[in-house]
Amino acid sequence: MAKTLFFEKEELGRKLRTCGLDELHVAEISRVFEKNNKHIDVVSFVIMLERYGVQRADISSFLHDIGVDEPTLINIFSKADFTRLGMGNREITQVVLAD
Repeated sequence: MAKTLFFEKEELGRKLRTCGLDELHVAEISRVFEKNNKHIDVVSFVIMLERYGVQRADISSFLHDIGVDEPTLINIFSKADFTRLGMGNREITQVVLAD
C-alpha cells in the first residue's frame, strides 16, 4: 500500500539542513515542490538529495525517522538505482545462477 509523507515547509527545511544541505539547496528543493503542486515522488526526492551530496546513510536515517520502514527503504533505494541506470521501474523477475 502506498504511503504519503507530509511535512510543513519549515520542518522539511530543518531536516534538510540537518542532513548537511545549505540554504541554496534547501531553496531549490522547495522550488521543486512548489513547481509540482507541493508533491514529489520519493524516488526523485532521494535522487535529488544524492545529487546534492547527501550520503545514502543520512537519507536512510532521514526517511526512517519519519516512519519509513526498512523494506520500503530498500525498495526506494533500489528504484533510485534503477532510475539512475536508465532502467526505470523495472522489477527484478528472476535470478540466474551462471555456470
